Amino acid sequence: MTSALTRPAEIDALSDALARTGSVRVPLSQLWPLWADAAPRLIGEATQAAALDAALRDLAARGVVELPTTAWDASTTPPLPRSITIPTSRRPVRAKEWIRFPWRHELGWIASLPTLSDTRLRELIAVNNWLARTDGGETAVVPVRYRSAEIFGDEKCLDGMARTALFGPGRLSFDLLACVRIPAPLPAVAVGTGPDILVVENSDTYWVATDTLRNTHTHRIGVVAWGCGNAFPSQVAALGIDIGGRGPVTGTVWYWGDLDPAGLTIASDAATAAAAGGLPDIKPATALWAAMAERPAQNSGTVNWLATPGRNWLGDQLWQETATIREKRGRVAQESVTADVVAAWARI
Repeated sequence: MTSALTRPAEIDALSDALARTGSVRVPLSQLWPLWADAAPRLIGEATQAAALDAALRDLAARGVVELPTTAWDASTTPPLPRSITIPTSRRPVRAKEWIRFPWRHELGWIASLPTLSDTRLRELIAVNNWLARTDGGETAVVPVRYRSAEIFGDEKCLDGMARTALFGPGRLSFDLLACVRIPAPLPAVAVGTGPDILVVENSDTYWVATDTLRNTHTHRIGVVAWGCGNAFPSQVAALGIDIGGRGPVTGTVWYWGDLDPAGLTIASDAATAAAAGGLPDIKPATALWAAMAERPAQNSGTVNWLATPGRNWLGDQLWQETATIREKRGRVAQESVTADVVAAWARI
């Protein structure tokens, strides 16, 4: 079962990378760069080692790799294997069917691949057949999962393939397959005429903020959006397409979530995604975060703040203002902040 720390596409990308090494034994020093390429979002994160451990255990459960019994590196948390074994590399080299296959000219590069799994070969043959069927026709551009369902009978297959070396310059691309990746929409509603938007983490807060700001005047908030919890970083690109039926965001994007490690990780990851996509900065709704520091800490003594997630995004002043919550090893849910505080913040 896939861990919450990892994504299926990242594990598949690591599996493909391990297969391409052609090695029976892969040391930890080689595993790290392979994992960084497979899961670049985790580079520098405190959970990177734990995610690699989860990915390796997932692959071990599938029989893709074998983990050692005793040779583990205890310098990381959790410990990681000093090396892993790839059992398929012990097997006799099978016939390289992809070298002799009559690929279309767009896929001629496949014949030069040093290795290719049976699954990937079947997928590439399906792509080859689709290209043959649509050759010379006017192929309408559709969302990625529609094309994936058409070609493979599996709407998620292209998502996994796109994370591998099969995609890239001179290889597969969404342009070649006449499809486009459209970000998941952000549930949003207009609450005013201003250019700014307020994105909140939780659904109940979305409804409270919507009702409050619809009945509050003289504020700059035009739209309230629900970030759908930890899905928000993957939906950030929607800010540049349409929010609440008003088109791309033109003002400031204010974000407000739970005052806990998960809530601040969501905010920080979303801000990073926005910067990478050339979108407006995602900024903390300062007074709302500050108001949470004045609420009683929840779950005191149980919340692990050692990784200090989101510190740079929150900023030094807010980080200091919220110190008492971290010192109590607690958290504060945004539902603890009342509607009148939301209204007062919007009027600032």
